[in-house]
Amino acid sequence: MDRHHKDILTAIRANANKATQHTHQDNYLGSSHPRYDISNPVLRMLAKEWMKSHRDLSADDLANVVTSLIEGKSATEKWMGGMLLDYAKPEQLAFEPALFDEWLEHIMGWAEVDVLCSGSYSVAEVPRYWKKWEPLLRKFSKSKNIHKRRASLVLLIAPLRKKSNEPLAAMAIENIERLKGEKEILITKAISWILRTMIKHHKDLVAEYIEENRGTLPSIAVRETLVKLTTGRKTKPRD
Repeated sequence: MDRHHKDILTAIRANANKATQHTHQDNYLGSSHPRYDISNPVLRMLAKEWMKSHRDLSADDLANVVTSLIEGKSATEKWMGGMLLDYAKPEQLAFEPALFDEWLEHIMGWAEVDVLCSGSYSVAEVPRYWKKWEPLLRKFSKSKNIHKRRASLVLLIAPLRKKSNEPLAAMAIENIERLKGEKEILITKAISWILRTMIKHHKDLVAEYIEENRGTLPSIAVRETLVKLTTGRKTKPRD
C-alpha cells in the first residue's frame, strides 16, 4: 500500500458513519467490493482537500497513489482514486493513458467504472492525447472484461458533452456498433448515455444513426435517445 494511500484510508475511516440515505445501494451499484459508510459529498470533500495539500506531487507520484487506491479492497478506495484525478493540476495528469488498462482490471460495477472514467480527467486528457487514447479505446471495446467495454464508451462521454469533436464522435459510433448486440445493462445503458450526450453537439449524426440502426440497437437506447431528440429530456414529461 502506498504511504499516501494509508493517509487517505485513515481519513476515510475517520469520516465513516456519515452516510446519507442513498449510501447503502450495493446491489444497485453492481459491485461486491466492501464499502465504508461514507457519503459521496464527504468523500469528494476529502479528495479535494487532499489534492489541495499535495500540489507538489508529480504525475508519476499521483499515478502511484491512484494505482494503490484502485488496487485497494474497498469500492470506497477505488472511488477515491478516480476522484483524485478530478482535483489534480493538469501537469499531474501527464501520466500514460495505458494505466487505465491496468486500473480497470480492479474495477467492478458501473459506479466504479464511471467515477474513474467520466470525470474531469477525460474532458481534457482524452482529446489532448487522442493518438494514444484512440487505439486504447478500440482495444477496450474488444476486451473480454465487460468493465473495459463499458469504459470504451464512458471515457468519451464527458469530452463529447463539453464540445464538438469529430474524431471522438466517430470512435463513439464505432464502439457502439461493436457493442450494440450485447444485452448486459452495463453496456445497454452506456450506449443510451453516450448517444443522448452526443445530441448536444452532434445531433444530426445521432438522429441519422438511430434512424438507420434502430432495429439493432438496444431498445432502451433507442427509446431514451428518441425522447431526448424530440423533447430534450431523457424521459417523456408527464401529462
